[in-house]
Amino acid sequence: MKKRIRQKISLILVAFSVIILLATGSLFAVSGGVLGVISLFIASANVDISISSPLNMTYNFEKGAPLIIDLNVSSHSDIIEWRYDLLDMRHDSVINLSVLFIPNTTINAIRWNNRLRVYANDSLNEIGVGIVDFFVSIPNSAPIIQALNDSFLTCEGRSFMTQFDILDIDEDNVTSDISPKNPFFNIMPVRVNLTVSRSTIFSGILSKSNLGVHKVSVSAMDYEYTDTKNVNITVIEINNAPKMGNIGAQTVYTRGDNNNFFKQVSVSDVEDGNESSGNFTFNLTFLSGTPFFNISSLGIINATANESLVGVYNLSACATDKGINNPHPNISVCGQTGAGRAACRNFSITVTNENRNPTIILHIPTELTLSVSGTSTTNFEVLIYDPDRTIADSYWYVDGVSKEYIPGSLTPSFSYTFGCGVSGTHQVRVDVTDGLANDSITWNINLESVVCSVSQGGGGGGGGIARCLTRWACGDWQICQSAKGGLDAGLLSGGDYRFVKESCIKEGFGEEECGFRIRTCSDVNLCNYTADKPNEFESCYYSLSPSCSDMIKNCHDGACEILADCGGPCNPCPTCSDKIQNQGEFGVDCRGPCPFQCPVEVPLIKRVESIALPVLIVFGLIVVIILIIILAKIVKLRRRIGKAK
Repeated sequence: MKKRIRQKISLILVAFSVIILLATGSLFAVSGGVLGVISLFIASANVDISISSPLNMTYNFEKGAPLIIDLNVSSHSDIIEWRYDLLDMRHDSVINLSVLFIPNTTINAIRWNNRLRVYANDSLNEIGVGIVDFFVSIPNSAPIIQALNDSFLTCEGRSFMTQFDILDIDEDNVTSDISPKNPFFNIMPVRVNLTVSRSTIFSGILSKSNLGVHKVSVSAMDYEYTDTKNVNITVIEINNAPKMGNIGAQTVYTRGDNNNFFKQVSVSDVEDGNESSGNFTFNLTFLSGTPFFNISSLGIINATANESLVGVYNLSACATDKGINNPHPNISVCGQTGAGRAACRNFSITVTNENRNPTIILHIPTELTLSVSGTSTTNFEVLIYDPDRTIADSYWYVDGVSKEYIPGSLTPSFSYTFGCGVSGTHQVRVDVTDGLANDSITWNINLESVVCSVSQGGGGGGGGIARCLTRWACGDWQICQSAKGGLDAGLLSGGDYRFVKESCIKEGFGEEECGFRIRTCSDVNLCNYTADKPNEFESCYYSLSPSCSDMIKNCHDGACEILADCGGPCNPCPTCSDKIQNQGEFGVDCRGPCPFQCPVEVPLIKRVESIALPVLIVFGLIVVIILIIILAKIVKLRRRIGKAK
C-alpha cells in the first residue's frame, strides 16, 4: 500500500515538473532562429536551490565594460553537479546551454533581458531547478552614419539617389533628415538588421535652376543623440539638344496657286532660345532628287516649283546649337563634352502638275467599333496609297488629343492602353496627309473598366498597364502656430481644430501650448496617386517666440531643429564625429555617448623610452663606425711613420 502511494506521489511530482519546465520554456529554445531541443531535466521537489546572485533586478554597466556578474548558488542537498542555461529573452536566443560550473563563480551576461536557469543534481540523481530573470543596462550610444561619401557628382536632366547606413548598437528606431531641403530630400530609414538601418537621399529631375554645388547636412537621430555629416552634391550643367517641330509631307504645284513652299522651321532649346535667335546652324540635305532650294541661317525654307522639278523629294533638315561655353571639368560623367548638339526632321516635298489624294486602303482592326478591357493594349495600323507616290505623314489622336506623329510611312501603326479606372465610349483617329490632301479613319472604343490596384495608374499610351511607384518629397515643417489662434483666424476648420486638440491632449500639451503646423509634400515621380501621401498637417508644441534657447525641438527661421536647440537654424548638434570633446565624451569623439573606445594613453616616460631606444641604438652604431674609422687611420699613420724611419 505504501509503495503504491509513493509511486503516485512520484508520478505527480514528475507531471508537475514537466508542466513547470514547459511553462518556463526549458523544453525548447530558439537559437539563431532555429528551434533546438534542450536537455530535459525532471525537477525534484526534494532538491532545493537558492540563487543569491544574480537577483531579479537591473545591473548597470559602463559602455565597453565586461558584463560579468557573480553566480552564487547554494542548496541544503548533497549536490554533486551544477549546470546553467543563459537565455537572451529580447532576441529569443540561447547564449549558453547546460554549462558545468562551481558555485561562487561568475557568468558573462548579455545586454538587456537575461534569463538564468540553474540545475543542481544531488547524489540520488535528483535534479532541482532555479530560475531568475535580470536586466543588464548600458547607457545609450549615439547613432553613427556610415557609407556616405563627402561629395557626389550628378547631372542636369537626371534624378539623384544614394543610400547610406545608420549604425545604432542600441537597436533603437532611428530617423534621418537632410537640410536644407529642395532639390534634395530624404527617405526615412528602413531596417537592414537589428543594429543597421538604411536611408536614402534623392531628388526629382534636376534642372538649370539646380546647377552648382549644394552643401547639405545629413543627420541621423535616436531619441537622445544625433550624428551629422556634411555632404557636397554638385549638379553639372549639360548641353540639352534642341527640339525641332514637325515639318511634315508637303505638296506644291508646278503652276498657279500653291507653287511655292515657304516655312520657317520651328526650333526650341533650353540654352540657345528659338529659331530666330541666330544661335543655330541650319543644314538641309536632299536624300533623293536633285537639290533645288536650301535653308537660311534662321531656318527659313523658300522653294518655288516648275514643271522641270516634277517628282517626290525626300529631305532632312537639321539645326545644331552652340554648345556650352565653359563646360564642367567632369562633364564626361554626364556622357557628353558640352559641344553643340543637333536635332533633325525628315520630310518630303512632292512637286506635281495635279495633286491626287492619299487614301487609306486598309485598316486594322477592320471593325470600327470595338469592345475592350481598360487595361488591355489595342494595336492600330493602316496602309496608305498615294497615286503621286508621296509617302504621307500620319497623325494619331485619342478623344481628340494628339498622341503621336509618324512622318513618312506607308504602314504607320499605333498602340494604346487606356488604363485602369477608365470606362465608357472613346475614339481613336488617324489622319494621313501629303501636305495638301487628307484621309482619315476613326475607331469607336467601348471600354470595360478595371479597378486600379495601389501600383497602377490610369490613362496611358503604348505598351501595357501603366505602373508607377510614388516617391514623396516633403519640405520642412513651417513654424508651429497656436491652434486656438488658428481657429479664431479661420485658418482651421472645426474638424481640424478638434483633431489638433485631441492630439495635443494625447501629447500632454495644455491649451496654451497646443499648436499646429503644416508642410508641403509632392511626388517627384508624378504618379497621380495620393493614398500613401505623407502627413502634411499635425499638432505641435506651440511657443510664442521659438528660438535656439527655449529647450524645445521646433521649427523657426526657415528650418527645423535636429534635436532641441541644435541643428537646422541653430548651432550644429554635438556628435561623435565633430572632432570636439563634448556631450559627456571621455575623449574626443570616444566613449560617453559615443560607441568608440578612446585610444590607450601611453605614459610620457614610456613614449620617451620607446623613442629613445631606437635613437640610442642608431647613435651607438654611428659612434662605433666613427671609432673604427679613426682607429684605422691611426694604424695606417703609424705604419707610414714606421716605414719612414
